[in-house]
Amino acid sequence: MKVILLTDVPKVGNKYDVKDFKEGYAQNVLLAKGLAVLATKAELQKLEDKKRQMQKKKEDEMKSFLDLISSVSGKTISIKVKANEKGHLFKAVSPHDVVKAIKEIAGIDLDEHTLIMDHIKTLGVYTVSIKRGDKRGECQVEIIKD
Repeated sequence: MKVILLTDVPKVGNKYDVKDFKEGYAQNVLLAKGLAVLATKAELQKLEDKKRQMQKKKEDEMKSFLDLISSVSGKTISIKVKANEKGHLFKAVSPHDVVKAIKEIAGIDLDEHTLIMDHIKTLGVYTVSIKRGDKRGECQVEIIKD
């Protein structure tokens, strides 16, 4: 019996896989628990449509990310923080702080998980990488005393 898996099922298959199972297992386990649906022509067409939509969404997200990288690359983002006379910060600058500064200055929403950086603990200028998949960009972050 051919079914389409609706979720990842350990040792069976991944979400949206079309697989052939013995009728008893398919009906009593997969279909009964809502883990799969019968692979009818209509369901297969829905699956293809859903895959196309997911691919288009992924492409749109990557295009907007590339636009974001091009708008941020080469810019210097200044962040004012409190520091002692030796230049050590009272509170480290985290990716969250950099994202907040980029949003305030450039008006760009960015996910802090796309930033590649360590916590900054001293005054100075740092290079921060922005990465998603194999696409990468960089911007400068200047930490100045408040």
